[in-house]
Amino acid sequence: MAIKADPPLIRRATPMLTWTAQGRSIVKPRNDSYADGDRLRWRQNEDRLRLARIPNGLLAAVSDGAGGAGLFCGPWAETLVSRLPKTPIAGVNALNQWMDGFCLGFRSEYAALSKATPARYSKFIREGSFATLAAGWLVHRQGRVRLRWMGYGDSQMMVFDRTGRQPVLATCYPASLSALDRAPFLLNWKDLPHDSGFHAGEMVLPDRATVVLASDGIGQYLLLRTLAGQPRPAAAAGLAGEFQRLSGTGESKLATAARAHRATPGPGLSAELTDLRDCLKSDQAFADRVRALCGKGLLANDDCTLIMIDVDLARPR
Repeated sequence: MAIKADPPLIRRATPMLTWTAQGRSIVKPRNDSYADGDRLRWRQNEDRLRLARIPNGLLAAVSDGAGGAGLFCGPWAETLVSRLPKTPIAGVNALNQWMDGFCLGFRSEYAALSKATPARYSKFIREGSFATLAAGWLVHRQGRVRLRWMGYGDSQMMVFDRTGRQPVLATCYPASLSALDRAPFLLNWKDLPHDSGFHAGEMVLPDRATVVLASDGIGQYLLLRTLAGQPRPAAAAGLAGEFQRLSGTGESKLATAARAHRATPGPGLSAELTDLRDCLKSDQAFADRVRALCGKGLLANDDCTLIMIDVDLARPR
């Protein structure tokens, strides 16, 4: 099942600025089933995304419902992205106040839906629903495009600077590979968000930039492809140093993935971004791309959600 942004493609142009935003979401390539009482259920896509126009800009968001625990994680992820405000959430207190507006309503609605099955109702009340959230607000003002973003959990945000001959990773969230190697913080309607789980930032975008928001599997893929294509640093520092250590002696799943990327030559970052951008043009193209990458061992078998926003700002001569 594919979930498209509504609308799946946003184009906007002014005399000086052009931007194009696309998003797709699909269930894991190798789907699986589980027993629910005497019924066999196939797992559904728990990811959700949103692309929407806001005054002078765009709102983009990805939420990854963590279906390994709790219940109704997909609807909870849908609630998070659909209720995002048109102005940035600036801190954990603002995040908590925003969630206060709909948590009890979500609990009441889905408690009623599960009450006919005591075991499901008990699990829902006891564990709640889990999801990540990564959101970005892009606004064009005074001749520049400013990005303000927030993240909670391991859904990812990356900004690529395309002003040079080759794209360069300008910033990313999470900011370290070690953060992707740990169990993520997750938002739950029954719990207060943790201060240490909330991250936010802002930046003025380069004149030519690509902003990416992604669920953890395909976001990790793009980050590892980016790092695998860079020269090995003489001094182990930053993301490049982390990648060097992980792909050398690391023993985690992320380390195994890093070694697979290091051993697989790629077409280069510019071509990689172009391939991902092109596959977002249809559900089938995105599904085929994800399936192929998963088959090569470069992408985890997981629900995949990807948003790409290309910003091109012309300067007066």
